[in-house]
Amino acid sequence: MNVLLEFDSVSVRFCEEEVIENLSFSLRQGELIALLGPSGCGKTTILNITSGLINETGGKVSVHAKKFGYVFQEPRLLPWRTVIDNILFVMKEKNKTVKKLKAIEILRMVRLDHVADYYPSKLSGGMKQRVSIARALATHPELILMDEPFSALDPKLKNELQQDVIQLIDENHIGIIYVTHDPLEALRLADRILVLSSQGCSIIHEMKVAKKRNERDYEFLSQVELELRKWVGGI
Repeated sequence: MNVLLEFDSVSVRFCEEEVIENLSFSLRQGELIALLGPSGCGKTTILNITSGLINETGGKVSVHAKKFGYVFQEPRLLPWRTVIDNILFVMKEKNKTVKKLKAIEILRMVRLDHVADYYPSKLSGGMKQRVSIARALATHPELILMDEPFSALDPKLKNELQQDVIQLIDENHIGIIYVTHDPLEALRLADRILVLSSQGCSIIHEMKVAKKRNERDYEFLSQVELELRKWVGGI
């Protein structure tokens, strides 16, 4: 699989504070890496460096993905546009008919084609977040950055949307950097988990999740979560 992203001894300093210190990892096509750590440890900063919103002050970041999408914790939809218009807004196709057909197909992937003409105000929180995922897919990205996208949702809905993410990876081979502070969520979704320190955002533990996502039953998740929490508890 192709390497989509590489961090090589990356550091970020804001004023006199070292927010990220000597961070190195890589992401391959079709792989999901979960960044696990407490609030304020620098997880979102990693996403912002990857997307080019901020620059590293040391080391090197290499983004090999030609296109990427970003799914935020809050949906950030344009309230004056319908669901389908929020999708069309980011698409580059010139043929309007083809463009709309592709937008509908993307909405069908996240099971929202029936609300294409709704405005965001008529949608539930879970539906809004599905639109955000659809919008991220609309540019046909190789890489998607997800910043605690389901943290504000109830457990049942959160589980449903996690299954959507799993389907996206399996069907489209998209690489994903997934920020979370929930060890169980990381274990359900990730191929690899990077546990980050509370200061300096360095990697204190890396876990490869050996089982396929569809084979991670309750017993497996419970056992491995205990092991992972030994590291999370030390943050």
